[in-house]
Amino acid sequence: MPAALESNLLRGHQDLDAILNGDPALARGARGEAVRAVQRGLLALGYGFRGGADGAFGSATASALVEFRALHERVGAGLIDGPTLAALDRSLLRLQAVADYRLRSPRFTGSAALERVLAGRSPLPRRGDAVRSVQQALSDLQFSLPRFGADGSLGGETSTALRGFQRWQKIRPGGELSPLTMMALDQEATAPGERALRYPAYDRLIEDGWLTVTIGVGFDENDADLRERKKLEAALRAEQFAAETSSAGAPAVFTRALIGRAGRMRVRLVHRDTTRPEESFAEGLVRDAVTIYAGHARYGTGPDFDAKESAAENFVIGVGAPQHVTGALERGYDRHMNAILAGQPNDLLVRRFDPERYQLWAFFGCTTRNYLDELRALVDGKDAGNLDLLVSTRVIYWSDNAAYVLSLLRALLRGGSVNDVLDELDARARQTEAGRGESHEGPAFVGDGFGDNVAP
Repeated sequence: MPAALESNLLRGHQDLDAILNGDPALARGARGEAVRAVQRGLLALGYGFRGGADGAFGSATASALVEFRALHERVGAGLIDGPTLAALDRSLLRLQAVADYRLRSPRFTGSAALERVLAGRSPLPRRGDAVRSVQQALSDLQFSLPRFGADGSLGGETSTALRGFQRWQKIRPGGELSPLTMMALDQEATAPGERALRYPAYDRLIEDGWLTVTIGVGFDENDADLRERKKLEAALRAEQFAAETSSAGAPAVFTRALIGRAGRMRVRLVHRDTTRPEESFAEGLVRDAVTIYAGHARYGTGPDFDAKESAAENFVIGVGAPQHVTGALERGYDRHMNAILAGQPNDLLVRRFDPERYQLWAFFGCTTRNYLDELRALVDGKDAGNLDLLVSTRVIYWSDNAAYVLSLLRALLRGGSVNDVLDELDARARQTEAGRGESHEGPAFVGDGFGDNVAP
């Protein structure tokens, strides 16, 4: 029996049913009621375009279809073909279900404000308990709010988290809590106090049988980097990594088989004695599946492999981009450090990254969440779909850097979860803080981009 479209806006259009069952696609230049029905469907889902539902398949309709198809992993020309119609029909059926839906999650039931959002009667308030409950649900699904957390105030960080959630749910990512988004969040929310289990995308990290890792150990004026490097090398050998022969000035290389899955891990260790360490580190960011930095964050300006007063071996993140001049991005937060790096190009802009490559980057330095805006705005071809990040939220200490790197490395070696990594990192940080008489609220480390990952 031939398939038939079921949503209210597409049902009963014989031309569209025929395309669903294999007839040729409609392209730019087509006209008629079938085109009008598709346009109405796109408009209902939030894909606004010039001309509205006029029945004429022009450039505006094609652009809306390209956006819709990309969200549904059908990148290419704006065509009305069978798979696109099937995805559009599923999306419209889901939208129809909102009318009869009632909030079920204990996180949201009883909230008059969120019930009004679901019914489409009012937007999410700018602040208050309803905002806080939405923020906490997003955070527990690992759509991070790394600066402000669940503070009950609706701002850009919450909109970014909502866009990530919407992309995961294949809802047009406008960053607002629409009725459809409210329903989806209610359906996906974990139980209160529980965090969704997320993993690095191991099937995408491993290429040609190799999981490649670059570790950059930054420079410390008191030689803490030498001590942490020695700890790292000893721990790698204890984990049965074999050291490969490296020429003078080249990164040290260690390899071993992965645990519990086919493939091998290759680790490059970049440090102050590496020739042009900032270039070797950049090479890892461009080429390798995983790149880890452990060292001074230099007040939000980026990794550094030589003395603070020198700009020779810095990988520049927090200054040097046009957006830093216009104010769209904040510069590093230390004037003296900014002055040292004045005139240096921003390394995120001068490197070319592979949009087809999924990667994981971790920055273990003081308050490296200050890198996040640049990492999300300046890395061409990368977003939360193909780049996951681990950053710190506060001051961390050199004596823990080797331990932080090894926590992540051991998890990657064994196929561990992001949850386990974050818990281990946070426990280590809190232990050190307690020993120093310090107490801090919130996690010491956060992940960014992991919300759309699935279990291996």
